[in-house]
Amino acid sequence: MNKIIPSYFDFLIDWWPQKWSYILSLILAITSSFIAYYLGLPLPWMLGPLLGCGFFSAIGKPVIIGKKPRPLCRALLGCTIGANFGPEILDRMSEIGVSLLFVPGFVMIMGFTTYIYLSTIMKLNKSTSIYGSIPGGLNEMVILGQEIGADPRTLVLIHATRIVLVVFLASLLILFVPNLGIKNIPQPDLFYNWQQLPFVFLVSVLGWYLAVKFKVPGPTIIGPMILSAFVHIFELVEAMPIYILVISIQILLGSALGCLFKNITLKEMSGPILAGIITTLISMIPLVMIYFILINLDYDPLSILLAFSPGGQSEMNILALSIGADMSFVSPHHMFRVFLVIICAGILHKILKKNI
Repeated sequence: MNKIIPSYFDFLIDWWPQKWSYILSLILAITSSFIAYYLGLPLPWMLGPLLGCGFFSAIGKPVIIGKKPRPLCRALLGCTIGANFGPEILDRMSEIGVSLLFVPGFVMIMGFTTYIYLSTIMKLNKSTSIYGSIPGGLNEMVILGQEIGADPRTLVLIHATRIVLVVFLASLLILFVPNLGIKNIPQPDLFYNWQQLPFVFLVSVLGWYLAVKFKVPGPTIIGPMILSAFVHIFELVEAMPIYILVISIQILLGSALGCLFKNITLKEMSGPILAGIITTLISMIPLVMIYFILINLDYDPLSILLAFSPGGQSEMNILALSIGADMSFVSPHHMFRVFLVIICAGILHKILKKNI
């Protein structure tokens, strides 16, 4: 008995600090969100926790955001995005299809130019330069790159910096550039459509399951997005998440992004993060080119900006949702970019792995 009691108390001592870290981190994320909201920052529910958690993570505080809820949050986000599709999208296939033709060119120009910068100016190794230049999912690029000798920490910092900077710049542009077409940011009832929640979770989980089963890239968000779009286009069911759930997803995703900057050193600030900033600015070159081409074809300026901004798929869709943008136009572009990038990255991975 005497041996059991000390070990039991050791367990409590080990357990509680970790749990308190989760709770305090969540309080920090929520508090940062409300501060950003009352300061009038763009996309407050996402940028607030990103900046708050990012700051405390950078100075070495134990900010820990649970990983287990994130896949479900991405699935719910996918369902939310798909719910913005309606029967009218069938009449817009040619309009969206023409714009989608520019996505491969955008990916190739951005990837090639950023690879040259990372390999020749930053002097990063070949693997790190390749997977640091591909505008794909952060997790996918880090996992694939690490297997062929890329520096995972550098990849995380480059991609995280790109995502954060793109979201922040896009938010500022939307807020301060009047010609982008945003008239007023929607403020729906927090609990509107609460009766649809069972269908929301059903579509989210089922779409996620089917995407994993059929090996769809980015299954947690793309699967629910496709299934939700299908049921809404053909008006089979209504499954729009309540707004407070969308806010909660933003807080979790924003705080998770902030945690990527844990214990940043001065060397990393002047190296990978600078590389992330420069490569993001380089990506603006094809974005501007495509923007002016599509503007002359009478496309909506705001939709072009959101559809071709090389941020994370989750983050850009959340931004589009938050300002009431045209989701049926924006979402297919990011979905196509992710498909294209993951397929190309997979092919590159096989080629490079043979040469190791």
